[in-house]
Amino acid sequence: MAQDESEGTEEISYKGAEGFHLGFYIGGLWANKNSTNIYDGYGYDPYGNKVDFVHSYMYRKIFFENNPNYGYTDYIGPELGVINYDDWKFDTSDYMPTNLKYQTSYLLGIALNYGFDKKQSLIFNFNFTQLKMLGNFTIATINTSGNPFNDLRTYHQFAITGIEQRLFFQLGYSRILGNNEKANFIIEGGLSVNFASVKEHDAHINSLNIDLTYFEDNLHGLSNTFYTHYNGWGFGGFAGIGINLTMSPKYTLQLLYTPSYEKINNGPEPSTGMQNAVGIRAYYNF
Repeated sequence: MAQDESEGTEEISYKGAEGFHLGFYIGGLWANKNSTNIYDGYGYDPYGNKVDFVHSYMYRKIFFENNPNYGYTDYIGPELGVINYDDWKFDTSDYMPTNLKYQTSYLLGIALNYGFDKKQSLIFNFNFTQLKMLGNFTIATINTSGNPFNDLRTYHQFAITGIEQRLFFQLGYSRILGNNEKANFIIEGGLSVNFASVKEHDAHINSLNIDLTYFEDNLHGLSNTFYTHYNGWGFGGFAGIGINLTMSPKYTLQLLYTPSYEKINNGPEPSTGMQNAVGIRAYYNF
């Protein structure tokens, strides 16, 4: 009986971070808006140079591809409630998208942890998110009141959106602070590699959706070509602070705040900045 009692005590003894752990992560991501410049409606030429307003994706898609003078059908006028093509305008760079930002998004991941001892671990995290970008642009309708020289404009704002997927690979070090067998503070940090990919980019004029993901450049013999710089690898670093909770000998729960400083490399003008994540990581302890 004494031997059985001893073995039972050893089985549930506190191991802390020691050993191999497999888990999952769920949380929220607050991405900085630095990389939203790729959704500003201008676009790039095949050589990665940003184009001007007249050659921009939005001006070509809205002004030229709805212009009866160029053999197209005007789909925008009916959405704005005007009869003639000349009764609406999209004609200055002031009408281009503004207030571009990412919505708060989910963050899902798989977590691996190998503890050298009860407090120190090597960690590897693989996280995924899909971001939605929101902004607005302007189109004007014109009321001449019977006088062709009386250009009275009413400005209407519409939404521009983007869908972007990101993968994050994190390799780092984790340390438990404290000796309590149930709850302790935890810190971590390391290197991060990311892959960002633009999936959708649309302008919305009431029920009319205009796809801006592709560009057409007939001058260079290109048509409906997906811009290659919409995909890119970036890198940076991450840190974390939180609470490590030992729920049982087999399960550990971590509540974490994880800021990162990373380069997002989707576009010829890549950006570097801070991102913030808050979430829960649950481990199964082998």
